Amino acid sequence: MRRPQVTHDRHASAEVEICAATLSYFGPNVARQLGMKPKALRAKLGNEPLMSSLMETPLGNVAVVMVPMTFVDMIRDRQLAADYSQAALDMVRTMGARHVSQSGLLASALDYGALLDAPEGMLTTGHATTAASILLTVEAVLKRCGRAWRSETVGVIGVGSIGQTTIAAAIDALGLPRRLVLSDLAAKRAEITDFADDLRASYPGLDVSFADAGRHGPGPLCESSLIMGSTSTPGVLQVELIPPGGIVVDDSVPHCFNVDQAFARAAVAKDVIIANGGAVRFPEPFPSTSYLPTWLRDSLDWPAGVHRSPDITSCILCPLLMARHSDLPATLGKSAPVAAVQAFTAAMDAHGITAPPIRCDGRTPSDDYLDQFAGRFGDTGAS
Repeated sequence: MRRPQVTHDRHASAEVEICAATLSYFGPNVARQLGMKPKALRAKLGNEPLMSSLMETPLGNVAVVMVPMTFVDMIRDRQLAADYSQAALDMVRTMGARHVSQSGLLASALDYGALLDAPEGMLTTGHATTAASILLTVEAVLKRCGRAWRSETVGVIGVGSIGQTTIAAAIDALGLPRRLVLSDLAAKRAEITDFADDLRASYPGLDVSFADAGRHGPGPLCESSLIMGSTSTPGVLQVELIPPGGIVVDDSVPHCFNVDQAFARAAVAKDVIIANGGAVRFPEPFPSTSYLPTWLRDSLDWPAGVHRSPDITSCILCPLLMARHSDLPATLGKSAPVAAVQAFTAAMDAHGITAPPIRCDGRTPSDDYLDQFAGRFGDTGAS
């Protein structure tokens, strides 16, 4: 296929200067919501990437550019995904971007950046920033709920790029949890067993085991008091099997559990906390401008115009931090080293970037709910 060409005026990019960019893609249900097949959607969008938004953050301007494909489309046709992504990369380079991240599952579809032609040090998976952001949220939620990491049985759903990076960084920063359960598909057991062996070698005394994520019903994962999700498999966590007092911090897209069922349980039993992972908050709100076509925004009920918020996802924050701090490393492999997570954590701290409020799917528990939860399920030894 001929590489897609980018018409800059169509995206208003000729008038925009940026220092960083994030390449993204459409969610799995967008074409279905529009009543269009993926190929027809791409044609409607001109068979080219498009700038979906511009964020004017305290660290500089960052553009989000959408590849007109879903993750399923990208896996089915990696070459087409690479062609669209290369066109998007060429586009943001002309706009001034010095560093570019690949959001969500795009990195794995592009062989973690190996399928793209970019100057050394420009392209990153953003995994180190994502792990740092998840860790900030875990710490903030545990503190708000009066809990201590060392007392938790920690279940990790999805032990791939983000899962491995996050748990290694968490143990390094917070010490050994009471117990660690690594949950993924049975086909990945050998790989995860090797990872567990590496963890035991690095952290003597760690109690770590494997749980089959495809197994339904009670099991080791359902004994976890803190569950961290970073999987591409939706619904793998059964809400009814989360133990009373369970805390879930999930960076999965879509979520690894049924969100409506989780909130229904919270409303009745008041015994679970669910929170998004992978997002952080600046000290002050900043403007974001949508550049999506009007027909697409209206059809999907997505926001239009300019809105202000202090929150930003980790994959968008990552290239901004790299543009501001030249010593921050680009990560292109399957996982990121703990040292990289530490470096991005320090950079976020330097700019006053913190965990956002506890929130999932746009819904936030009240202070009364959190106070009652801490009173029932808090750890008097937490510090």
